[in-house]
Amino acid sequence: MKLFLIVILIGVIMLIAKSLSEQYKDKFDFYDNLKNFLNQYKINIYFKQEKIIEFLNNVKPKKHFKLFIELYKSYLENGELNLSKISLLEHEEIIELEEIIKNLGNHDAQTEINQLDMFLIKIENKTSKALQEKTKLCPMIIKLSFLFSIALAILLI
Repeated sequence: MKLFLIVILIGVIMLIAKSLSEQYKDKFDFYDNLKNFLNQYKINIYFKQEKIIEFLNNVKPKKHFKLFIELYKSYLENGELNLSKISLLEHEEIIELEEIIKNLGNHDAQTEINQLDMFLIKIENKTSKALQEKTKLCPMIIKLSFLFSIALAILLI
């Protein structure tokens, strides 16, 4: 019975570690999807805000980016923007993202392209930072959690 409980303890600790490491993967996926979205938007730059909703309906989002697309659609429809529902972003990242969203579709094509280039540089930096965190921290969290659970199991035996 004691051995069974130790195995359960190890399993629970590893599930917690897996969920912690998923945050880093999700953040990278979010920024990668945002970068792809902005690149697609740049290709279709002549859209005004009224036609962006049609463009958004053609986007195939994943996980947290799906919530971003829904919030962006609601912003275009009723003018209110609240990105704090995207839990994996920090406060500063939410403010930067709101700035990007509020500026899309408000200018002529050349100004829009210039702004998108600046936004894409920011997003590329965030994407590379998220990739570094993902490749560095995800395996480390899993390994340290496994070692911690084994050490805890040894102490309980």
